[in-house]
Amino acid sequence: MLFALLSLASSCKTTKTEVISIPRVPQDIVQRMMTHPQIDKAWAEVPEFTRDALRTISDQAAQLELENIDN
Repeated sequence: MLFALLSLASSCKTTKTEVISIPRVPQDIVQRMMTHPQIDKAWAEVPEFTRDALRTISDQAAQLELENIDN
């Protein structure tokens, strides 16, 4: 079974040579959060939540930027 999957994966080729351009994410949103007066308290009290929130904000900013390019 593993050999069959590896064979299938290695035989799949793409002829598409198109390069996708990923825009730079405007980091001013994340930067504003990082310079917020209470960011140190957030990192100290709820580091996982803070990390996840900043990632989510950054991902959403990237998505908005992609949508703006497509339109």
